[in-house]
Amino acid sequence: MSEALRYPELSEDMKARGFGAMLRIFGPGAIIASVTIGSGETVFASRGGAIFGYTLLWCFIGGGLMKFVQVYTAARYMTLTGEHPIERWKYLPGPQGWAVWILAVMTILCFPLWLSGLPKMLGGLTVWILGFEGVDVWGDARIWGTAFVVLAIAITLVQSYGALETFQTVVVSVLLLSILTAAAAAQPDWLAVLLGTVVPTLPAYEAWVASKYPAVAARSVVVELGVYLGAIGGGTQDYFGYIGMLREKAWGLMGRGGEGGERGVDIAGDADNIDLGRSWLRAPFIDAGVSFACVVVFTMAFMILGAAVLKPQHIVPEGMQLLSVQADFLTRLHPALLYFYQFGVFTAFFGTIMAAYELYVRTTHECFRPIVRRVREAQVADLRPWVVGYCGIGGVAIMWLGGNPVAIVTPAAIFGGVLTCGLWCLLMVWTDRRFLPASLQMGWPLVALNVISGLFLTGWGIRGAIDFFGG
Repeated sequence: MSEALRYPELSEDMKARGFGAMLRIFGPGAIIASVTIGSGETVFASRGGAIFGYTLLWCFIGGGLMKFVQVYTAARYMTLTGEHPIERWKYLPGPQGWAVWILAVMTILCFPLWLSGLPKMLGGLTVWILGFEGVDVWGDARIWGTAFVVLAIAITLVQSYGALETFQTVVVSVLLLSILTAAAAAQPDWLAVLLGTVVPTLPAYEAWVASKYPAVAARSVVVELGVYLGAIGGGTQDYFGYIGMLREKAWGLMGRGGEGGERGVDIAGDADNIDLGRSWLRAPFIDAGVSFACVVVFTMAFMILGAAVLKPQHIVPEGMQLLSVQADFLTRLHPALLYFYQFGVFTAFFGTIMAAYELYVRTTHECFRPIVRRVREAQVADLRPWVVGYCGIGGVAIMWLGGNPVAIVTPAAIFGGVLTCGLWCLLMVWTDRRFLPASLQMGWPLVALNVISGLFLTGWGIRGAIDFFGG
């Protein structure tokens, strides 16, 4: 019988306090923040503000909070046990591994959808920046999107994790500075901002949307909001990989725990060890907390700008103009800021695509480890060419088949960013109560947040899928 596991002593960064120490802990969360800023905030938050005004702030802020609960709870479990929570889900009642297979397949099918829609958006942005609209060949967003896919794949195959983390932290900082400056100068209706934040409503399309943008108004409001919820903060396609990336940090029992088998990991239950384990939870809380705080701040800024700048002009980001119309956010301050906006958004979008490839490699590894022996025995690097090839070829193929980028990512957002996220939250409650000692289990407020988030996201995902496929 193996000896019960004990937590290591806290690292120097964990013992330190203050803002500097917090930033030293913050790392993998920067990748999650930057992966979603390229689409969830830059595109869909401003689109939501342009269509519905301030009334949907509750949706974006609530979505960010629910995704934080989802990610932190999983990171918490991994810090305490050293095991990715998906390892536990193969022991749900019924045929072994059924839940893992369902979540893995639904998640991995979303990869090429995101990595076709996002490069196409970036290609459209590049055509606008270079002034190639209407130009044969070079005015085709798919040409540029394909080039960016090839470049992102090349970087993914040679880069180190540390370089990725550093680059993405810079991306987050640059775009945050520019958009907060713009939001502060937009002079929004602050009372409407407050009401939109605290009063949940399900709005309808206004008459001008139906007359000027009939394709937008033809979409179910539930589907439109489902895309917003799915894009904000990312989805399981990002989070499975993010939790796996935490092994790089070696917090708590990460990298030190053994395989727990059907009964889970055996943790020494004396008071000193339990207190030490709880002290380690500061690390995942800071990393996930800072990440989703950035996401929510970006979301609010972009949605406020959409409501204050685009809605009065009756302009909705759509088609291949998903990013160009938002330039007015900064050019209202000074025309020269057009270039700052273009650089910031281009950097954020390319960073999103580049980080997604690395995340998806790790997501695939984590999803199949519990149920496929060959994957369990393989290293992450062994899967990288296969996953990158699947994402790259599949994404480029979908991109060239045509279609509006928003329409392309809609099913991925509903399934990968809403439905599977809700199931994840509900499964974490079962995992926590089934495999952690009582002294390390979540308190009732965190359990309640998981249940509420799980039921809301699962229900909205199911309804959104019904409306999407039925409409």
